[in-house]
Amino acid sequence: MSLHTKIIKYLFFSSVTIALLVAIFTFFIQLNNIENKVLPLAKSEIKYFIREYEFSHTENGKELDISQTNFLWIRVSDEHERTILDKAVGDIKNILEDLKKIDHHLVTKESKTFKQTIIHNQVRNRFYLKFNAPIILKDFKGNIEGLYEVSDDEMKKVYISIFYSVIQLVLTVFATALFLYPTIVYFNRAYIRQSKNLLQANLEIMSVLGGAIAKRDNETNMHNYRVTLYAIALGEAINLPSGKMMGLIKGSFLHDVGKIGINDSILLKPGKLNPFEFEQMKYHVEFGIDIISKSKWLDDAKDVVAYHHEKWDGTGYKANISGEQIPLVARIFMICDVFDALTSKRPYKEPMSFETSMNIIKEKSGSHFDPGLVEKFCKIAKTLYTEISQINDEKKLHMMLDNKLHYYTI
Repeated sequence: MSLHTKIIKYLFFSSVTIALLVAIFTFFIQLNNIENKVLPLAKSEIKYFIREYEFSHTENGKELDISQTNFLWIRVSDEHERTILDKAVGDIKNILEDLKKIDHHLVTKESKTFKQTIIHNQVRNRFYLKFNAPIILKDFKGNIEGLYEVSDDEMKKVYISIFYSVIQLVLTVFATALFLYPTIVYFNRAYIRQSKNLLQANLEIMSVLGGAIAKRDNETNMHNYRVTLYAIALGEAINLPSGKMMGLIKGSFLHDVGKIGINDSILLKPGKLNPFEFEQMKYHVEFGIDIISKSKWLDDAKDVVAYHHEKWDGTGYKANISGEQIPLVARIFMICDVFDALTSKRPYKEPMSFETSMNIIKEKSGSHFDPGLVEKFCKIAKTLYTEISQINDEKKLHMMLDNKLHYYTI
Protein backbone atom coordinates (compact mmCIF):
# COMPACT_ATOMS: atom_id res chain seq x y z
CA MET A 1 0.00 0.00 0.00
CA SER A 2 1.47 3.37 -1.05
CA LEU A 3 2.01 6.26 1.33
CA HIS A 4 -0.66 8.36 -0.39
CA THR A 5 -3.18 5.54 -0.12
CA LYS A 6 -2.41 5.15 3.60
CA ILE A 7 -2.84 8.89 4.16
CA ILE A 8 -6.11 9.01 2.20
CA LYS A 9 -7.49 6.03 4.16
CA TYR A 10 -6.37 7.57 7.45
CA LEU A 11 -7.92 10.94 6.58
CA PHE A 12 -11.13 9.31 5.35
CA PHE A 13 -11.68 7.18 8.45
CA SER A 14 -10.59 10.00 10.75
CA SER A 15 -12.95 12.43 9.02
CA VAL A 16 -15.85 9.97 9.14
CA THR A 17 -15.23 9.28 12.84
CA ILE A 18 -14.95 12.97 13.71
CA ALA A 19 -17.99 13.78 11.56
CA LEU A 20 -20.09 11.12 13.32
CA LEU A 21 -18.99 12.33 16.75
CA VAL A 22 -19.69 15.94 15.78
CA ALA A 23 -23.07 14.97 14.34
CA ILE A 24 -24.10 13.11 17.51
CA PHE A 25 -22.78 15.87 19.76
CA THR A 26 -24.49 18.58 17.70
CA PHE A 27 -27.77 16.69 17.60
CA PHE A 28 -27.92 16.38 21.39
CA ILE A 29 -26.85 19.99 21.88
CA GLN A 30 -29.57 21.11 19.48
CA LEU A 31 -32.06 18.82 21.16
CA ASN A 32 -31.22 20.21 24.58
CA ASN A 33 -31.59 23.71 23.18
CA ILE A 34 -34.95 22.92 21.71
CA GLU A 35 -36.64 25.22 24.23
CA ASN A 36 -35.01 28.11 22.37
CA LYS A 37 -37.08 27.11 19.36
CA VAL A 38 -40.26 26.01 21.12
CA LEU A 39 -40.46 28.69 23.81
CA PRO A 40 -40.94 31.70 21.50
CA LEU A 41 -43.85 29.92 19.84
CA ALA A 42 -45.49 29.15 23.17
CA LYS A 43 -44.85 32.60 24.67
CA SER A 44 -46.35 34.24 21.62
CA GLU A 45 -49.57 32.27 22.06
CA ILE A 46 -49.55 32.86 25.82
CA LYS A 47 -49.35 36.62 25.23
CA TYR A 48 -52.12 36.34 22.68
CA PHE A 49 -54.26 34.39 25.14
CA ILE A 50 -53.64 36.94 27.92
CA ARG A 51 -54.77 39.74 25.60
CA GLU A 52 -57.87 37.75 24.73
CA TYR A 53 -58.48 37.03 28.40
CA GLU A 54 -58.13 40.70 29.26
CA PHE A 55 -60.60 41.56 26.51
CA SER A 56 -63.13 38.93 27.62
CA HIS A 57 -62.63 39.96 31.25
CA THR A 58 -63.71 43.48 30.41
CA GLU A 59 -66.45 42.38 28.02
CA ASN A 60 -68.49 40.53 30.63
CA GLY A 61 -68.59 36.86 30.02
CA LYS A 62 -67.27 36.49 26.51
CA GLU A 63 -66.47 32.83 26.10
CA LEU A 64 -62.81 32.02 25.44
CA ASP A 65 -62.09 29.27 22.89
CA ILE A 66 -58.71 27.53 23.08
CA SER A 67 -59.52 24.84 20.51
CA GLN A 68 -58.04 27.02 17.76
CA THR A 69 -54.74 27.29 19.63
CA ASN A 70 -52.02 24.80 20.52
CA PHE A 71 -52.98 24.89 24.19
CA LEU A 72 -54.29 21.62 25.57
CA TRP A 73 -55.04 23.11 28.93
CA ILE A 74 -55.22 26.62 30.43
CA ARG A 75 -55.91 27.58 34.01
CA VAL A 76 -56.12 31.14 35.35
CA SER A 77 -56.17 31.83 39.08
CA ASP A 78 -56.38 35.08 41.03
CA GLU A 79 -53.88 36.38 43.55
CA HIS A 80 -55.62 34.32 46.24
CA GLU A 81 -55.13 31.16 44.13
CA ARG A 82 -58.83 30.83 43.36
CA THR A 83 -59.47 29.33 39.96
CA ILE A 84 -61.06 31.85 37.60
CA LEU A 85 -60.75 29.87 34.38
CA ASP A 86 -59.96 26.21 33.69
CA LYS A 87 -60.23 25.00 30.11
CA ALA A 88 -58.97 21.85 28.44
CA VAL A 89 -59.11 20.39 24.97
CA GLY A 90 -59.50 16.67 24.34
CA ASP A 91 -58.43 13.92 26.71
CA ILE A 92 -56.16 16.11 28.80
CA LYS A 93 -56.28 13.84 31.86
CA ASN A 94 -54.79 10.90 29.98
CA ILE A 95 -52.14 13.13 28.40
CA LEU A 96 -51.11 14.49 31.79
CA GLU A 97 -51.00 10.96 33.21
CA ASP A 98 -48.82 9.84 30.30
CA LEU A 99 -46.49 12.75 30.89
CA LYS A 100 -46.13 11.79 34.54
CA LYS A 101 -45.50 8.12 33.83
CA ILE A 102 -43.31 8.19 30.71
CA ASP A 103 -41.61 11.43 29.87
CA HIS A 104 -38.22 12.91 29.33
CA HIS A 105 -37.65 16.37 30.76
CA LEU A 106 -35.28 18.08 28.40
CA VAL A 107 -35.04 21.24 30.46
CA THR A 108 -36.70 23.02 33.36
CA LYS A 109 -36.08 26.72 33.86
CA GLU A 110 -37.50 29.08 36.39
CA SER A 111 -37.31 32.85 36.74
CA LYS A 112 -39.26 35.46 38.69
CA THR A 113 -41.76 35.80 35.88
CA PHE A 114 -41.84 32.47 34.09
CA LYS A 115 -41.34 28.79 34.84
CA GLN A 116 -41.06 26.37 31.95
CA THR A 117 -40.49 22.67 31.44
CA ILE A 118 -39.92 21.18 28.00
CA ILE A 119 -41.13 17.58 27.88
CA HIS A 120 -40.73 14.96 25.19
CA ASN A 121 -43.32 12.23 25.55
CA GLN A 122 -41.84 9.06 24.07
CA VAL A 123 -45.17 7.28 23.74
CA ARG A 124 -46.86 10.08 21.84
CA ASN A 125 -43.60 11.27 20.24
CA ARG A 126 -44.60 14.86 20.99
CA PHE A 127 -43.00 17.87 22.60
CA TYR A 128 -44.93 19.81 25.25
CA LEU A 129 -44.28 22.97 27.21
CA LYS A 130 -45.60 23.14 30.75
CA PHE A 131 -45.62 26.76 31.88
CA ASN A 132 -46.53 28.90 34.86
CA ALA A 133 -46.47 32.71 34.70
CA PRO A 134 -48.03 35.71 36.48
CA ILE A 135 -50.79 37.86 34.93
CA ILE A 136 -50.92 41.55 35.75
CA LEU A 137 -53.84 43.41 34.20
CA LYS A 138 -55.36 46.80 34.95
CA ASP A 139 -57.80 45.45 37.51
CA PHE A 140 -56.59 41.90 37.94
CA LYS A 141 -53.59 40.11 39.34
CA GLY A 142 -53.22 36.38 39.15
CA ASN A 143 -51.45 33.48 37.57
CA ILE A 144 -51.69 31.50 34.36
CA GLU A 145 -50.52 27.93 33.86
CA GLY A 146 -51.07 25.31 31.24
CA LEU A 147 -49.81 22.81 28.73
CA TYR A 148 -48.76 23.78 25.25
CA GLU A 149 -48.47 21.12 22.53
CA VAL A 150 -45.98 21.79 19.76
CA SER A 151 -47.72 21.17 16.44
CA ASP A 152 -46.47 18.86 13.72
CA ASP A 153 -45.63 21.79 11.45
CA GLU A 154 -43.69 23.53 14.18
CA MET A 155 -41.75 20.37 15.08
CA LYS A 156 -41.02 19.74 11.42
CA LYS A 157 -39.42 23.18 11.23
CA VAL A 158 -37.45 22.47 14.41
CA TYR A 159 -36.14 19.14 13.13
CA ILE A 160 -35.27 20.61 9.74
CA SER A 161 -33.32 23.32 11.51
CA ILE A 162 -31.45 20.69 13.58
CA PHE A 163 -30.83 18.57 10.47
CA TYR A 164 -29.30 21.46 8.55
CA SER A 165 -27.13 22.40 11.52
CA VAL A 166 -25.77 18.85 11.74
CA ILE A 167 -25.21 18.58 7.97
CA GLN A 168 -23.43 21.93 7.94
CA LEU A 169 -21.02 20.84 10.66
CA VAL A 170 -20.38 17.45 9.04
CA LEU A 171 -19.61 19.10 5.70
CA THR A 172 -17.31 21.52 7.50
CA VAL A 173 -15.35 18.59 8.97
CA PHE A 174 -14.92 16.98 5.54
CA ALA A 175 -14.01 20.28 3.92
CA THR A 176 -11.40 20.91 6.59
CA ALA A 177 -9.94 17.41 6.06
CA LEU A 178 -9.72 17.99 2.29
CA PHE A 179 -8.11 21.37 2.87
CA LEU A 180 -5.53 19.90 5.26
CA TYR A 181 -4.70 16.91 3.04
CA PRO A 182 -2.00 18.65 0.91
CA THR A 183 -0.36 20.06 4.05
CA ILE A 184 -0.35 16.66 5.78
CA VAL A 185 1.08 14.98 2.67
CA TYR A 186 3.80 17.62 2.39
CA PHE A 187 4.95 17.29 5.99
CA ASN A 188 4.59 13.50 5.84
CA ARG A 189 6.86 13.35 2.81
CA ALA A 190 9.45 15.53 4.51
CA TYR A 191 9.30 13.42 7.68
CA ILE A 192 9.53 10.11 5.81
CA ARG A 193 12.35 11.43 3.61
CA GLN A 194 14.29 12.45 6.71
CA SER A 195 13.52 9.12 8.42
CA LYS A 196 14.62 7.19 5.33
CA ASN A 197 17.89 9.13 5.16
CA LEU A 198 18.56 8.46 8.84
CA LEU A 199 17.62 4.79 8.48
CA GLN A 200 19.78 4.45 5.38
CA ALA A 201 22.74 5.96 7.23
CA ASN A 202 22.25 3.51 10.12
CA LEU A 203 21.93 0.57 7.76
CA GLU A 204 25.06 1.57 5.87
CA ILE A 205 27.00 1.73 9.13
CA MET A 206 25.55 -1.67 10.09
CA SER A 207 26.55 -3.07 6.70
CA VAL A 208 30.08 -1.69 6.94
CA LEU A 209 30.53 -3.09 10.45
CA GLY A 210 29.06 -6.48 9.54
CA GLY A 211 31.16 -6.61 6.36
CA ALA A 212 34.35 -5.77 8.21
CA ILE A 213 33.78 -8.63 10.65
CA ALA A 214 32.87 -11.06 7.87
CA LYS A 215 36.02 -10.25 5.91
CA ARG A 216 38.16 -10.62 9.03
CA ASP A 217 36.64 -14.07 9.47
CA ASN A 218 37.71 -15.04 5.92
CA GLU A 219 34.13 -14.66 4.68
CA THR A 220 32.39 -12.19 2.41
CA ASN A 221 29.53 -9.95 3.49
CA MET A 222 27.21 -12.21 1.48
CA HIS A 223 26.82 -14.49 4.50
CA ASN A 224 25.24 -11.63 6.45
CA TYR A 225 22.90 -10.77 3.57
CA ARG A 226 21.85 -14.37 2.98
CA VAL A 227 21.26 -15.28 6.61
CA THR A 228 19.28 -12.05 7.13
CA LEU A 229 17.09 -12.75 4.09
CA TYR A 230 16.49 -16.31 5.33
CA ALA A 231 15.55 -14.98 8.78
CA ILE A 232 13.10 -12.48 7.28
CA ALA A 233 11.46 -15.24 5.23
CA LEU A 234 11.07 -17.53 8.26
CA GLY A 235 9.78 -14.61 10.33
CA GLU A 236 7.17 -13.92 7.67
CA ALA A 237 6.22 -17.60 7.52
CA ILE A 238 5.28 -17.56 11.22
CA ASN A 239 3.70 -14.07 11.03
CA LEU A 240 6.31 -12.50 13.28
CA PRO A 241 4.95 -9.11 14.44
CA SER A 242 6.42 -6.23 12.44
CA GLY A 243 7.62 -4.66 15.69
CA LYS A 244 10.01 -7.60 16.19
CA MET A 245 11.06 -7.92 12.56
CA MET A 246 13.55 -5.03 12.61
CA GLY A 247 15.23 -6.50 15.69
CA LEU A 248 15.54 -9.82 13.86
CA ILE A 249 17.01 -8.07 10.81
CA LYS A 250 19.56 -6.03 12.76
CA GLY A 251 20.51 -8.95 14.97
CA SER A 252 20.91 -11.29 12.00
CA PHE A 253 23.21 -8.90 10.22
CA LEU A 254 25.33 -8.20 13.30
CA HIS A 255 25.16 -11.60 15.01
CA ASP A 256 28.95 -12.10 14.92
CA VAL A 257 29.99 -8.48 15.50
CA GLY A 258 31.70 -9.53 18.73
CA LYS A 259 34.28 -11.55 16.76
CA ILE A 260 36.17 -8.29 16.35
CA GLY A 261 37.47 -8.92 19.89
CA ILE A 262 38.69 -12.47 19.23
CA ASN A 263 42.37 -13.11 18.66
CA ASP A 264 43.37 -13.85 15.05
CA SER A 265 45.09 -17.09 16.05
CA ILE A 266 41.71 -18.42 17.14
CA LEU A 267 39.42 -16.65 14.69
CA LEU A 268 41.47 -17.57 11.61
CA LYS A 269 42.52 -21.06 12.68
CA PRO A 270 41.80 -23.39 9.72
CA GLY A 271 41.26 -26.51 11.80
CA LYS A 272 39.07 -27.46 14.71
CA LEU A 273 39.40 -25.37 17.88
CA ASN A 274 40.72 -27.06 21.01
CA PRO A 275 38.66 -26.75 24.26
CA PHE A 276 40.62 -23.68 25.46
CA GLU A 277 40.27 -21.93 22.09
CA PHE A 278 36.58 -22.79 21.93
CA GLU A 279 36.05 -21.22 25.37
CA GLN A 280 37.81 -18.09 24.14
CA MET A 281 35.63 -18.01 21.01
CA LYS A 282 32.52 -17.99 23.19
CA TYR A 283 33.46 -14.54 24.41
CA HIS A 284 32.43 -13.06 21.05
CA VAL A 285 28.84 -13.15 22.36
CA GLU A 286 29.72 -10.88 25.30
CA PHE A 287 31.82 -8.65 23.07
CA GLY A 288 28.91 -8.37 20.65
CA ILE A 289 26.47 -7.38 23.39
CA ASP A 290 28.91 -4.75 24.62
CA ILE A 291 29.34 -3.30 21.11
CA ILE A 292 25.63 -2.97 20.27
CA SER A 293 24.81 -1.61 23.74
CA LYS A 294 26.59 1.59 22.69
CA SER A 295 23.76 2.32 20.22
CA LYS A 296 20.14 2.76 21.27
CA TRP A 297 19.09 2.05 17.69
CA LEU A 298 20.52 -1.47 18.08
CA ASP A 299 18.73 -2.29 21.35
CA ASP A 300 16.31 -4.63 19.60
CA ALA A 301 19.23 -6.59 18.04
CA LYS A 302 20.37 -7.82 21.46
CA ASP A 303 18.20 -10.97 21.55
CA VAL A 304 19.83 -12.39 18.43
CA VAL A 305 23.38 -11.31 19.29
CA ALA A 306 23.14 -12.60 22.87
CA TYR A 307 21.32 -15.90 22.33
CA HIS A 308 22.06 -17.17 18.81
CA HIS A 309 24.36 -19.90 20.17
CA GLU A 310 21.83 -21.29 22.63
CA LYS A 311 20.18 -24.63 21.88
CA TRP A 312 16.64 -25.90 22.31
CA ASP A 313 17.82 -28.62 24.74
CA GLY A 314 19.88 -26.16 26.84
CA THR A 315 23.36 -27.33 25.77
CA GLY A 316 24.32 -24.08 24.03
CA TYR A 317 26.12 -21.00 25.33
CA LYS A 318 26.47 -18.57 27.09
CA ALA A 319 23.23 -18.22 29.04
CA ASN A 320 22.52 -22.00 29.00
CA ILE A 321 18.79 -21.49 28.58
CA SER A 322 16.48 -23.85 26.72
CA GLY A 323 13.16 -24.13 24.88
CA GLU A 324 10.97 -21.08 24.82
CA GLN A 325 13.25 -19.33 27.29
CA ILE A 326 15.33 -18.55 24.21
CA PRO A 327 13.87 -15.42 22.51
CA LEU A 328 11.87 -16.24 19.39
CA VAL A 329 14.05 -14.12 17.09
CA ALA A 330 17.15 -15.98 18.28
CA ARG A 331 15.44 -19.35 17.63
CA ILE A 332 14.56 -18.20 14.12
CA PHE A 333 18.10 -17.06 13.45
CA MET A 334 19.74 -20.29 14.70
CA ILE A 335 18.13 -22.34 11.92
CA CYS A 336 18.96 -19.79 9.23
CA ASP A 337 22.58 -19.41 10.36
CA VAL A 338 23.25 -23.16 10.37
CA PHE A 339 21.45 -23.62 7.03
CA ASP A 340 23.66 -20.99 5.40
CA ALA A 341 26.79 -22.46 6.99
CA LEU A 342 25.90 -25.90 5.61
CA THR A 343 25.03 -24.77 2.09
CA SER A 344 27.90 -22.26 1.66
CA LYS A 345 31.54 -22.70 0.74
CA ARG A 346 33.93 -21.88 3.59
CA PRO A 347 37.76 -21.86 3.68
CA TYR A 348 37.65 -25.16 5.55
CA LYS A 349 34.78 -26.89 3.68
CA GLU A 350 32.85 -27.24 0.44
CA PRO A 351 29.11 -26.48 0.35
CA MET A 352 26.78 -29.34 1.18
CA SER A 353 23.84 -30.23 -1.04
CA PHE A 354 20.37 -28.97 -0.19
CA GLU A 355 19.19 -32.48 0.72
CA THR A 356 22.14 -33.17 3.02
CA SER A 357 21.80 -29.79 4.69
CA MET A 358 18.08 -30.27 5.31
CA ASN A 359 18.65 -33.75 6.73
CA ILE A 360 21.04 -32.24 9.29
CA ILE A 361 18.53 -29.51 10.16
CA LYS A 362 15.79 -32.11 10.67
CA GLU A 363 18.06 -34.36 12.75
CA LYS A 364 18.80 -31.47 15.10
CA SER A 365 15.12 -30.57 15.49
CA GLY A 366 14.24 -30.80 19.16
CA SER A 367 17.87 -30.76 20.28
CA HIS A 368 19.49 -27.75 18.63
CA PHE A 369 16.42 -26.18 17.03
CA ASP A 370 12.82 -25.34 17.91
CA PRO A 371 10.83 -28.20 16.28
CA GLY A 372 7.92 -25.95 15.38
CA LEU A 373 10.21 -23.52 13.54
CA VAL A 374 12.01 -26.38 11.76
CA GLU A 375 8.64 -27.58 10.44
CA LYS A 376 7.90 -24.08 9.10
CA PHE A 377 11.41 -23.72 7.65
CA CYS A 378 11.15 -27.04 5.78
CA LYS A 379 8.20 -25.62 3.82
CA ILE A 380 10.14 -22.61 2.53
CA ALA A 381 13.74 -23.89 2.48
CA LYS A 382 13.76 -25.11 -1.15
CA THR A 383 12.54 -21.77 -2.44
CA LEU A 384 15.11 -19.89 -0.35
CA TYR A 385 17.88 -22.20 -1.53
CA THR A 386 16.93 -21.68 -5.17
CA GLU A 387 16.39 -17.92 -5.00
CA ILE A 388 19.14 -16.86 -2.55
CA SER A 389 21.78 -19.52 -1.86
CA GLN A 390 23.03 -19.62 -5.43
CA ILE A 391 23.53 -15.85 -5.75
CA ASN A 392 27.21 -14.87 -5.81
CA ASP A 393 26.65 -11.18 -6.47
CA GLU A 394 26.86 -9.14 -3.25
CA LYS A 395 25.18 -6.12 -4.88
CA LYS A 396 22.15 -8.20 -5.84
CA LEU A 397 21.81 -9.54 -2.29
CA HIS A 398 22.19 -5.99 -0.98
CA MET A 399 19.36 -4.86 -3.25
CA MET A 400 17.10 -7.74 -2.14
CA LEU A 401 17.67 -6.83 1.51
CA ASP A 402 17.07 -3.13 0.78
CA ASN A 403 13.67 -4.00 -0.71
CA LYS A 404 12.73 -5.93 2.43
CA LEU A 405 13.92 -3.10 4.68
CA HIS A 406 11.86 -0.62 2.67
CA TYR A 407 8.76 -2.74 3.30
CA TYR A 408 9.32 -2.96 7.07
CA THR A 409 10.40 0.62 7.67
CA ILE A 410 8.09 2.73 5.48
